[in-house]
Amino acid sequence: MRVASVLLLSVALAGSAMGQPLAFGSSDDVLELGSSIRPEERFRAAGYLGPAYLPDTWRGAGRLEVEALAGRLSIGLGGTVHSGDNGLYAPEGDELYDLARLVRYVRLNSTAADRAYLRLGPTERVTLASGALARGYRTTSAWDERSIGLEGALEAGRFRVAGFADDVLRLDGVVGGELEVDLDATVGPVRGIGVTVAGVHDLGRTGITGDSSLTGVEVVARGTLPGIGPLDLEPYATHARYLGQGSTLGGGVRIGSENVGDVFRGSVGAGVFASTPGFVPGHVGPFYSISNATERIVDDRGFFESPRRIELAGTPLDSVRSALDLVLDVQILAFGRFELSQHYRRHIGEKTASAFAFRAAGRLPGQGRIEFALERQDFRGFFDLIQDLGQLNTLVLDVQVPVGRRGVVFVRSRYGYRRLTDADGLEDDDRFLVERRFEPLIGVRLGQ
Repeated sequence: MRVASVLLLSVALAGSAMGQPLAFGSSDDVLELGSSIRPEERFRAAGYLGPAYLPDTWRGAGRLEVEALAGRLSIGLGGTVHSGDNGLYAPEGDELYDLARLVRYVRLNSTAADRAYLRLGPTERVTLASGALARGYRTTSAWDERSIGLEGALEAGRFRVAGFADDVLRLDGVVGGELEVDLDATVGPVRGIGVTVAGVHDLGRTGITGDSSLTGVEVVARGTLPGIGPLDLEPYATHARYLGQGSTLGGGVRIGSENVGDVFRGSVGAGVFASTPGFVPGHVGPFYSISNATERIVDDRGFFESPRRIELAGTPLDSVRSALDLVLDVQILAFGRFELSQHYRRHIGEKTASAFAFRAAGRLPGQGRIEFALERQDFRGFFDLIQDLGQLNTLVLDVQVPVGRRGVVFVRSRYGYRRLTDADGLEDDDRFLVERRFEPLIGVRLGQ
């Protein structure tokens, strides 16, 4: 927890002027207050009632949510309760940790003078360095099992440090961090040469031998070439390794700008990774918390057959062979207002280990908001992506629309996972099954 201690101290020393959000984790998430470059103090609250479909039956639902922003501090609290056979839907009230899950986020936001950021809440979108080790890591793919994490970043002179711990209450999850140093060196046309060292470690899952199931390290060298107008051309080269597993050599280029007119940032990046057996880029990703060395996703096609067949989905890291991966990333972000991003990694090898992510999210007038987010993994090529849902995929569609002066309609569709229990006739509680949710709710709102 040394990284967390350093980040807490850094935030305590930071100033009060607001600045462009740092690009780490959820720091620039447009659906969280405090991500705007010119935030205003505000308070919002809403309550909802309505039906809900989960899992495989209709229930009653009630939801409360509160958001507030004052100075550098922003807070988002909220949760939904559903009716069940004996009161509440069992996964929402079976442990004390469920109270902590009411925290959506508690943030201390970055400033113009002192570039520091800290966030408490479920880990949603952490990427380290080039993304070779961790890309889009989250603990919300199984919604009822999400954990409360801590993430933060600090920029000071030529140095930038960032890190995360995905479960600060139980201290048994994934931790990681990165240190970036601007060497202020120039080689030929390449200027602003810098080096980033990153690492990730899984505290909570051990292999059969009792050793850590995953520890990874990465070193990235990058620079800047003259671009067009406000756009820079940034080539990079990287080497990453999972200890006791495999490694990769990669490189690529990114064109874009971190800040255009204090309005938005945007970039397009492409890269290629050549990996040895036991390595796939971005393995610590959106499905890692439920598909790893000990926890696995159950193929629902066999689970509901008679007789039941228990088959596991996903591609274990130790079964991956040597391969090439081609990567394409696109992001357009209007600070605090709108985001459009896409990630596509084409795995060229024996296994079906490609990955895809897409997100479009924005805030609407009058406390409205919309989010469409899709994650796919464990497919082969583009045609497999569009023809077959597969077993490793999540989808979120949230729409909140104001109606009249105080009314609001909130519709949430979620395609994710739930933990299997003894009630499902499965003794192994480290298995997850697909879950579909649909919640059309209506309510009233306060604030601005």
